Amino acid sequence: MFPSVRMNETDMMPHIIEIFWMEKLRFTQYCFLEISKIPVSQLEVSSVDRPKSISWALDQMAAFDRNFAFYLPISIRFASFFFLGKVDEAEIEKDIESIRDKFTPPAFPNGFFNINITAAKDLMVPPADPTTSKLMKEWRLTLLKIEERLSRFTEEDAYRKRYVSLSGLHTVPGAINVSTEYCHGLWHNHASPYIKNES
Repeated sequence: MFPSVRMNETDMMPHIIEIFWMEKLRFTQYCFLEISKIPVSQLEVSSVDRPKSISWALDQMAAFDRNFAFYLPISIRFASFFFLGKVDEAEIEKDIESIRDKFTPPAFPNGFFNINITAAKDLMVPPADPTTSKLMKEWRLTLLKIEERLSRFTEEDAYRKRYVSLSGLHTVPGAINVSTEYCHGLWHNHASPYIKNES
């Protein structure tokens, strides 16, 4: 089951949604910090053994979250036509487990657990080259949009609303987790192996 005590006293959104949103924000902040350490010359590097560059992975991660921001209200509204009943925490946990079984994510890096962030507005964009800095600033704005939409959910909505996507029908916490795990997979496969001294 999920923690009964709030991870962060934000009071912005229902606790069950907040758990997974804080995880999403921490992982994004972790990526921002690591991205800033990568020399510009390494961002676009690709080869026969490495067909996708770090820059490609970052673009895909940011694009996925942009799509999530756009489709979240549309998908929630669409799913409401199916008169789906309320779920409990056990069913949300089952949804999360199925998502993680699909993405089979590795453990989060150690540096992830040292990050304390309570809202998208607190995402720090570290100094970087102009192109990477622009990507991170726009990505931050995307997460602000998602957060604003999530903050509209009531406690009842958190257990009743569903999100329809190509990956299936998910609870709202599950939909957030899909975003986190998708980005985590891209980072793990296409960025992390090529960052020296990743924290």
